[in-house]
Amino acid sequence: MQGKSKLFGSIIALLVIIVAVLYMAGSFSEKQAAGVKAQAATDYQGQRVTLSMVDLTRNEQVPGTVIAKQNTQISSRIMAQVEDLSVRAGDKVNKGDTLITLQQDDFKAQLAQSDAQITAIQASLTQAKKQLQRVNDLYGKGLVSVSDFDDAKAKFDNLTANLTAAKQQQAQAQVALGFTRIKAPISGVVVERLVEPGDTATPGMPLLALYNPQQLQLAFNVREHQAIKMQLGQTLKVTLPSLNIAAEAMVTEIVPVADSAARSMLIRLELPTQSNLMPGLYAQLHLPLNTEQGILIEPSWLHEYGQLAMVYVINQQKIERRFVRLGEVINAKQHIIAGLNPGDTLAVDFKPK
Repeated sequence: MQGKSKLFGSIIALLVIIVAVLYMAGSFSEKQAAGVKAQAATDYQGQRVTLSMVDLTRNEQVPGTVIAKQNTQISSRIMAQVEDLSVRAGDKVNKGDTLITLQQDDFKAQLAQSDAQITAIQASLTQAKKQLQRVNDLYGKGLVSVSDFDDAKAKFDNLTANLTAAKQQQAQAQVALGFTRIKAPISGVVVERLVEPGDTATPGMPLLALYNPQQLQLAFNVREHQAIKMQLGQTLKVTLPSLNIAAEAMVTEIVPVADSAARSMLIRLELPTQSNLMPGLYAQLHLPLNTEQGILIEPSWLHEYGQLAMVYVINQQKIERRFVRLGEVINAKQHIIAGLNPGDTLAVDFKPK
C-alpha cells in the first residue's frame, strides 16, 4: 500500500512538471501566425496605402575599368647608358619630343671613323680613276698589255665597291647615333618612368610608358548571355562613381572570344567626352534586364527589428507587424521579395505605443 502511494505521488509530481513546462512554452496562450503581431489600431487616422503589382525595370550592374586605347611602352634599339630623362610620370608630351638621351660618345666615334674611311677611299678612288684613264689611252695605242688594263680596271672597281660599303656603314652609324635620342611616338601622358640616368638601356627593355588621354575606353566582362545580344554602335548607360559621371556610352568593340572560366565576353565602350578620365578608374555598366512584376514601397515605410525589416499591415481592422524580405532598390523604391501581397493595406504612419 505504501509503495502504491509513493508511485502515485511520483506521477503527480511528473504531471505538475510537464504542465509547468507547457505553460512556460506558451502552449496555453492564444497563438498568432509567425511574423505577425496584432496591435491596437481602432484610433489610427494615418495614411493607408493599398499595394499592387508594378512593372520592375531592373538593371544588371557590371563592374569595369577605364583603359587606354592607345598605350605604348618606349624602349631602346641600342645598348647604351642612359644619360638624361627629361620627363616624369604625369608629364604631358607631344609626338616627336625628345624624352630620353643615351650616351653618344661611342656612336660619334663610329661615325667619325666611317667619315675618315670614306675620305681615304675617295682619295684612292680618284687616283685609281686617273690611272685607269692613262692605261686606257695607252692600251688604245697598243703600248700596254691587256693584263695591265685589267689590273687598273679591277683596282678602280674594287675601290668603287669599297666606297659604297663605307657609305652604307656611315649611314648605319648615323642611324645608330639617332637612336641615342629617344622621341615620343605619340602625344600623351607619361604613366611610368622605368629607368634613371646611369642605368644601361638594352634593346627591347621598357624605359617609359605613355598613354593617349584622348583615346580612352571602358572595358567590361559581360555575362555571355547578355553579351551575345549586344551590337556595335549600341548605346548603354555607364557611371563612374569617383567622378560622379553618369552618361551614355557606345559599344565600339566586342571581343569575339568568350572566357570559358567566367562565362563572359570582353566589351569595350567609348564616352562622347573624356575629360578627367584616366586609366584604372572604376566604372559600372547598367544592362537592362527583362521586365518583371513585383511590389515596390517607399523605404521610409520600413521599420527595423533587430536584423529584420518589417511593415505594419491593416488586416481585419487590426494592425499587424509583418516581416518582409527585401530585394534591391529600384528607382529609389524598395523591392519586396516576400512578406507582402497585392491588395495588402499598409498603415504607413503607424507608431506602436
